Amino acid sequence: MAGLIDMIINNPAIAGSIANQIGIDVGDAGSIIGKLAPILMGSAKKNLQSDRDSGDLLKQISNNQFSEMLDKPEEAVKRDDLTNIGNDILGQLTGSKENSRNVAKHVEQETGMSADIIKKMLPMLAPLVIGALTKKAAPSINEYQKQPQAQSGGLESILTGLIDQDHDGSMIDDVMGMAMKHIFS
Repeated sequence: MAGLIDMIINNPAIAGSIANQIGIDVGDAGSIIGKLAPILMGSAKKNLQSDRDSGDLLKQISNNQFSEMLDKPEEAVKRDDLTNIGNDILGQLTGSKENSRNVAKHVEQETGMSADIIKKMLPMLAPLVIGALTKKAAPSINEYQKQPQAQSGGLESILTGLIDQDHDGSMIDDVMGMAMKHIFS
């Protein structure tokens, strides 16, 4: 999962593009992204491991549009439909608007930035998180599509395996490790 989160956190174009679009300092945007990215990535893993239908999330991860957004965040944040796309993804990741609000409140407490700013960033960042998953999962997805019957556990297990850094079946230690790494770096 480290590589996935690093693709977002360590990309200055993402923080710069979101900061410019919202009208905040790049450092503040980076701080918020550093808190949101592990939460959203952890939510993706939880969704993929749950009993609830993650079909829509799998379709989104298989969509190259999101990896293109990750490659060109300056263009992505200016899209007219980005908020709608991002909110659809957030619905899959967090389960509800209330849960997204709770994420914003949590990150507000950790960063001191306004929850309103964080709520504006969430739908901008969610497609980029899916873009990172798409990029990282592309070789596995291609192999799965060639021989789906040969893969036990299906595409969900491939993707959760990519997110579960130490392959212990738990994302909590991976998310916390990533969060701590970026807090103290």
